[in-house]
Amino acid sequence: MRRTHYAFILITIIGIIASGCSSSSDSKNNNDLTLYTSIYPIQYAAERIGSESVNIKSVYPPGVDAHTYEPTSKEMTTIADGDAFIYLGAGMEGFAETAAAALDSQDIKLIEIGSQEELFHQDVNNNTEHDHSDRNPHIWLDPKRMLKMSSYIKGKLIEMDPENKQAYTKNFNDLKKDLLALDKRFEETLQPKAKKEILVSHAAYGYWEERYDIEQIAISGLSSSDEPSQKELTEIIDLAEEKKLNYVIFEQSGSDKVSKIIQDQIGAEALYIHNLSVLNEEDIENGADYLSLMNKNLEVLDKATN
Repeated sequence: MRRTHYAFILITIIGIIASGCSSSSDSKNNNDLTLYTSIYPIQYAAERIGSESVNIKSVYPPGVDAHTYEPTSKEMTTIADGDAFIYLGAGMEGFAETAAAALDSQDIKLIEIGSQEELFHQDVNNNTEHDHSDRNPHIWLDPKRMLKMSSYIKGKLIEMDPENKQAYTKNFNDLKKDLLALDKRFEETLQPKAKKEILVSHAAYGYWEERYDIEQIAISGLSSSDEPSQKELTEIIDLAEEKKLNYVIFEQSGSDKVSKIIQDQIGAEALYIHNLSVLNEEDIENGADYLSLMNKNLEVLDKATN
């Protein structure tokens, strides 16, 4: 129903977008590319690779929920003025996928990261009876998948602007060094751990399981709306007590009621991991970026597995 609602709204404003085409053509006559992105990791990769040659703008305001965000008609018209719209898709962004369909007839290149199947895997490793077989969209939490995503973005930038190929390649190589160094820090910190289990509010961390041999015990599924049954709650509490887990890991946006119940039941401390889908105002004020937030996430994981 939500997808149908998005489609209806966006189709009704497509005439507004079309009427803005004259201004769009003017904006595309300058030398620099203007790219609109959805989630923050895409923005970060594009900024690092494009540097001064590309104007990067996120369609998400600070702190919004990427799962439920809906744009205004003015915002849709602004996106249509860009050279490209790079979005995740992959079932995570109802707005972005439907917006891309509405923009298909416009003079803008649509780049869906989620179309690259090799970036994903089936997230089925879990200790409860939840069905987590849906494709896990949180690829950016794995530095090596973030690297593959960045390489794909680099290729698209070169396609659109071959004259700056050398600069894009150099910038990508610099980013590659940073991401490989980040991966090494995660590996050196987490793989030697004797205690592998982490109790998390929802099953977003399958790629860390796969890459660094930790084990997430997830209270909710890939979607935060996938809440456990009473039986599953009991199983999670029993498992947390058996494993002597002292922390419940929430996302930066706050604690959900179900996870808070389990935290209180087992007497655990709350820790917070940043999912990086969007930056909030505090992140922006503090000059936080992908690397700094991921390093803070690693500190949280290090504490949770002690």
